Amino acid sequence: ELPPETLQTQVDLGCNFFVNAEVPDCSRIFVALGFGFYLDLTLPEALKFIEKKNKMLTEVSDSLSRDAASIKAHIRLVLE
Repeated sequence: ELPPETLQTQVDLGCNFFVNAEVPDCSRIFVALGFGFYLDLTLPEALKFIEKKNKMLTEVSDSLSRDAASIKAHIRLVLE
């Protein structure tokens, strides 16, 4: 029997090749920051980070959608 803070899971090594893994301490997780960098955070810290990153990515997505609509409108104008 494993302690309650331990997690057993399977990890994909690539090409759908899975191995069994055991996480001894689930109170902290690694969060991918991008460019191969990871940060060791507690669960509440990770949640805050994810909320901020989600907001930022939503803003970037909205901006790109507006840009795409503007470009599409210019293309229609040129083709008329």
